Amino acid sequence: MFVSQPTFAQGYSFYEDSNFDPFQRELYRPGVKSLHSSLRSYKLDELRAVFDLDSVIYAGIRRPSGNERFWARLFYDDFLRWKTSDIFVAINPMCDFEVGSAKNALDKRAFKNYRGFLINGYLTKHFWFYMDFSECQASFPDYYHNICTYYRTIPGEANYRFQHNQFDFESGNGYIAFQLGKYMDFQLGKFKTFIGDGYRSLFLSDYTAPIPAFRMNVSFLGVRYMFMMAQFRAYEINGSYRNYKPKYSFTHYLDWNITGRFSLGIFDNVTQASWENKKIVVGKDTTTMELDRPIDWEYINPFAIFRVGEFNAGSYDKMIVGLNAKLLISKGVALYGQFMLNEFKAEEFFKGSDWWANKYGFQLGMRTKDLFTLRGLDWLVEYNQASPYCYSQYVNLGSYTNHGQCAAHPLGGNFREAVSVLNYRFKRLHLHAKYVFAQYGDEIPGSKFSYGHDPRKHSNDRPSDYGIKLMQGNKTTINFFDCEASFILNPRNMMNLALGARIRNTRSDMASPDDSRNVFFALRWSLKNRNYEY
Repeated sequence: MFVSQPTFAQGYSFYEDSNFDPFQRELYRPGVKSLHSSLRSYKLDELRAVFDLDSVIYAGIRRPSGNERFWARLFYDDFLRWKTSDIFVAINPMCDFEVGSAKNALDKRAFKNYRGFLINGYLTKHFWFYMDFSECQASFPDYYHNICTYYRTIPGEANYRFQHNQFDFESGNGYIAFQLGKYMDFQLGKFKTFIGDGYRSLFLSDYTAPIPAFRMNVSFLGVRYMFMMAQFRAYEINGSYRNYKPKYSFTHYLDWNITGRFSLGIFDNVTQASWENKKIVVGKDTTTMELDRPIDWEYINPFAIFRVGEFNAGSYDKMIVGLNAKLLISKGVALYGQFMLNEFKAEEFFKGSDWWANKYGFQLGMRTKDLFTLRGLDWLVEYNQASPYCYSQYVNLGSYTNHGQCAAHPLGGNFREAVSVLNYRFKRLHLHAKYVFAQYGDEIPGSKFSYGHDPRKHSNDRPSDYGIKLMQGNKTTINFFDCEASFILNPRNMMNLALGARIRNTRSDMASPDDSRNVFFALRWSLKNRNYEY
């Protein structure tokens, strides 16, 4: 039976691009304790209990009548949809066709050619599923091309092949999820998770490739608790070929809406290497060998404190803890922030010795909705900072990275950053402007030392134990500006036509200035989160 009546499926929201996410701006409502804005993707049943999902998606645009023909569905509804009393399946194409004026040094042009599909739905209200797949060829502007080759991955995607002066790669997500009773649900598959209320996250973000993971959510009395086991991928930075090795990540996150205006989140994570160096006695000789290390059962307990498990396991695995806070000042203004701690020794901190292992980061930000009482105009302003070596470890396999990139903030460590994002939506028109100012202490070319920016480099290779300061190394400054005007053809799957420009200027102490200009035109359907402010 084919039905086109708009009934949003159970499960999690698939609106991944935060600039086009119709729900995000609706989460910051004083007095509502059931919404947890700091854990994405959002649960649709949580949102549905507070506001009508279709009224938000189709804001200012007529909704489908329920018996639309094909060409009308193309601009108002899912591309294909089947629904019975307890089964729902929706299929939508995915595409991102972009052509631009920026010239790549190799290909003499810049373009993207993403093609794929997205399927989501449910089998009874307790079992949900989702999958997407896309295949792409792209020639990026110079600076982004260099980022891909440096990290040997497409940011937010995965591995690539480089042929005919172009990047060729595939990307895919997929999961199954089910509700167990009223308070608990489980998710298993390959997906992205974002923890925080900001544009960036110092805990876990969606800038890296999709992560194979198992996630448990428990919700009750204004509390959302998440436990996640995941598998990251790493490779040695100086390897002559791509030898991706697995490593394991275990995360706890508890978000508590203490009042209708104030929430507090507690985060902790441990990253476990899949091998370790051990001394082995062979006859009369003692040698050091790399031995496989299975998942440590100390970390699998979803209700244990990881620091205790790490100590009991006798390991030196990567530990990160943090706090996330949000305060709703009014209906249209929210303050938020994060504090992340890797290691800390008070004696060294108050001594002012700049000890290398006092590693922490923080975030301060503000969101406004309907700025200047203009409906649809939203503004975000945010500051982020992290010490050198925050996400590094003494071995690459222990670092907080996935497919070469930091699993939290894309700048890794040893940085400070200011972000401003302005969005305006009126019916089908969407305007977007973003400015990012960032400074970081980059690695020095040819140096044997790590200065704490690239988390893949070993923290044991630091230049000293003391005198470690923010911006050490090759001080680099980035100014990034992105503006875009989009016309939304289909609000259900955010199909849109866009015209925009990206401008990036880079200055550093040890390299020539690098300027990039990219004017582009794009057709996009079922948007994924692709960011270029690096």
